[in-house]
Amino acid sequence: MGEASSDAAAKAAAVRAVAVSRVAPSVLGEVQRVELSFFDSPWVVLPPIQRVFLYELGDADGFPTVVERLKRALADTLAHYLPLAGMLEYAVETGDAFVDCTHAGVAFLEAEGDMDVQRLAGDEAHDILAFLSLVPELDARVLPAPVLSVQATRLSGGLAVGLSVHHVVADGRAVWRFMEAWSSASREGSPVTKVLGPPHYGREVIQHPNGDELARDMLKTVAPNLPVVRGQYDFSQRFLRARRTFYLGADDIQSLRRRIDDLASDESATGGDAPKPKPVSTFVALAALSWTAFVRSKGLGAGDDTYLMFLADLRSRLDPPVSEAYLGNCVRACLASCADAADLLGQSGILRAARAVQAAVAEMEAAPLSGTDKGWMQMLMRLPFQRMTNVAASPRFRAYEAADFGFGKPARVELVSMNHDGEMVLVGGRRDGEVQASVSIDPAHMDAFKACILG
Repeated sequence: MGEASSDAAAKAAAVRAVAVSRVAPSVLGEVQRVELSFFDSPWVVLPPIQRVFLYELGDADGFPTVVERLKRALADTLAHYLPLAGMLEYAVETGDAFVDCTHAGVAFLEAEGDMDVQRLAGDEAHDILAFLSLVPELDARVLPAPVLSVQATRLSGGLAVGLSVHHVVADGRAVWRFMEAWSSASREGSPVTKVLGPPHYGREVIQHPNGDELARDMLKTVAPNLPVVRGQYDFSQRFLRARRTFYLGADDIQSLRRRIDDLASDESATGGDAPKPKPVSTFVALAALSWTAFVRSKGLGAGDDTYLMFLADLRSRLDPPVSEAYLGNCVRACLASCADAADLLGQSGILRAARAVQAAVAEMEAAPLSGTDKGWMQMLMRLPFQRMTNVAASPRFRAYEAADFGFGKPARVELVSMNHDGEMVLVGGRRDGEVQASVSIDPAHMDAFKACILG
């Protein structure tokens, strides 16, 4: 089943379009063109990031009023986040990809559906077709193409706000900062406050001696047929995955970290003069937990190499550093590896996984730009995806606080565009210290995975 046809079928069955409009920035700036950096270029070939935000609203919250509020706030926010309202284009004569902001605007779809918002928000398992129907289409297979579209859907007992944004313009931190600004504009009247300053998106802050050449080389590597984008991977397999969401409380996470640290201390105590092990962070602990759970649930063992991939934010690690307000990609892939999956099984398996993740983090911190050349990307493409775990996003992303438009926090936030058999998406949960972990895996392996996570 193809991705486009599946999306269309899901929408036809689940929601009905009411109106489509175009939201333009309330004030147009002087910037007409934003070039892509070598951090942006690899994302040209991949499908958009799609998230859905579910809200439980009373009858007093009229849908037309809510929509107008969202659209006004979006217009004010796009005035500051102009590249999100642009078009991704490709200049054949120079080999450069860029965002054209001269006719900035975003498609805004209003829709309605009969689905019950409480059911969608409360189910552990994802209703994948329903979630897909609540996010807007964003076809970037031929350039020029938009980089952002929005959908608001009236549901039984509430509202869904769907967002599709091309990763080529913004990484996870940038998207969540945009969400925070948009919700602030709706809630407080301005996307820029004392707490949330204005963004900047000049790619000159990403310094590299061969940055322009590297960006072009990246484009040729991942998308050699531009302006037609032919992806390296078939994402239609997303419909064959099972998805569930787990909530790990502060006590659960602390217990997990303590268990790994205790294993490390016990091992260190028998190692003579070995240095004291470094305590694991929340991210390292959860990455190790997900990796070992995927290895066990998939039945990997002796003789199977296995990998864990995650993205590291480089803003504070570059020289000079890049501010948190940067609207663009400033991440690189990190890879933890284990030559024999059997080493990740047993009582000490999670410790070995944690150490491999810590080693990948240390390698990145020692040389932040070492994993940004096209050769490293080609190596990544050759890895066995069936034996790879992908940990996306971050427990530091305050997903629920960032999406309060003035009618309360969402009842649920989910990444809809989960493509990988072995993917875990981490964001901050609704409660203090809680982490939400959403998982995509072959349905035959889900129960075993759940037992590993909650066991």
